[in-house]
Amino acid sequence: MPKPLYFFGGLLDSGKTSVIKETLLSPQFNEGERVLIIALEDGEERYDERFLHYANARVVYLDNFKELNLAKMKELDELEDFDEIFVEGNGMEDEWPFLLNVQAFKKWEVAQTLSVVDASTFKMNVLNLKTFLYYHIKSAECIIFNRFENRRDDYLFIRNNVLGLNPKAELIFEDKNGEIVSFKNFELFDLSKELIYISDIDYGAWYVDAGANPSKYAGKRISINVKWTADLPKYDKACIMGREAMICCSEDIASMAITVVGIDKKKIKPGHFYRLEGVIHTVEAEDGYDTCLLYLDKIADGEALKDPMVYFN
Repeated sequence: MPKPLYFFGGLLDSGKTSVIKETLLSPQFNEGERVLIIALEDGEERYDERFLHYANARVVYLDNFKELNLAKMKELDELEDFDEIFVEGNGMEDEWPFLLNVQAFKKWEVAQTLSVVDASTFKMNVLNLKTFLYYHIKSAECIIFNRFENRRDDYLFIRNNVLGLNPKAELIFEDKNGEIVSFKNFELFDLSKELIYISDIDYGAWYVDAGANPSKYAGKRISINVKWTADLPKYDKACIMGREAMICCSEDIASMAITVVGIDKKKIKPGHFYRLEGVIHTVEAEDGYDTCLLYLDKIADGEALKDPMVYFN
């Protein structure tokens, strides 16, 4: 049976080592398994001998992902007597090639990918280190935001930017004391209104929220300003309409679009914005997750945007 591997990504000094130590010292997680820690980053927090003793762990330090290649994995697997592997990634490298290598190495198996993000510096890093931040968000199943100051505006900024990059990630917020912060009762839009009018600046926030919680919008009437994105050749009265978002750089553009049902495609001009009004329905997509469809009731010329890109501020 393959040994489980837990991967922890994140920028330098984001708190990866602390999260790994807390996890391995937790009786809910560690029941005495022998652990190999592979650290590709040597930050301020250290794996001291006392911790390694109590966690039943051993640490190996490497400089980068190139060193942790298939040959090195084979060497470690043959030399070390352990039950599971914890990998602390390098904050300035893309971890996706390494995760693909693990899939090719049949003796280890990725059990979970996590990323640790310092919430107090997130805005600054979005502006200055977005490409590197993207490395640690795109492949994470769970993202832990530590050092969060419990402000809703900051929460929305983080949530919308991150889910725009990785809509299926689970987000966990921790305050400076390590306590979990919950926003379950906070709605981005007033769902009690007869018509939910989505402004151009809020389109990204709505799209992310609808993608994460499609059932919440089922049966709701919405209004959005979008343009034609793609055709659906098999359907005479349906097409894809939406906007685009820059993910990590100008070369990396993602479509944020929705299927519109009941539209006369012959009257749609590519590049032209339309204000659509209709009712949201949900359907199971090919990946097994629910997705939203817009059943169109009204269509009018929309407002052309000087900057049509989606932002998550």
